[in-house]
Amino acid sequence: MNHRSPLFLRADLFVCTIVAAALAQTPSPVVPAMPDDVKPIRVAGLGIRVSDLERSRKFYTEVLGLKVDAKVPAKGEPTEYLLGMTGDIRADTLIVIRKGEIKPGATEFGSITIVVPSGRKMAERAAAAGYPPARIVEGTNFVKDPDGYTIELYQRPAAAARQ
Repeated sequence: MNHRSPLFLRADLFVCTIVAAALAQTPSPVVPAMPDDVKPIRVAGLGIRVSDLERSRKFYTEVLGLKVDAKVPAKGEPTEYLLGMTGDIRADTLIVIRKGEIKPGATEFGSITIVVPSGRKMAERAAAAGYPPARIVEGTNFVKDPDGYTIELYQRPAAAARQ
């Protein structure tokens, strides 16, 4: 049974009213409609960090049957592999394996990759919505989702740059 006095009940009501009014006045970012030149093209895949890149490549290709769609950088010692089912980087949903620190139990994804027409424009949109990347560049950008997971806004290289 509640034995609070009417004075305390009025004080509680007053405090709740003030808090509700303050929350109602807190502006939330207004996210405008998404234009076509910003709209994501597709989810490209998931990225994971691995302790031994070559051992992981062998596991995913020789044991699981995936194919190397690309290595990054294209020349020299790779820092990551893009793996898929067909070997066609434009058709596959990829698993990206990157050389990097892994946490015990390896339960955390490195990133979620989304292909976008303009990494800069999508990063600017995310920043305007309250999710600013550490820096905004032309091409691929990285933002954090509300839980802190990294989202890679991957902009494919221009056709001329690939040749």
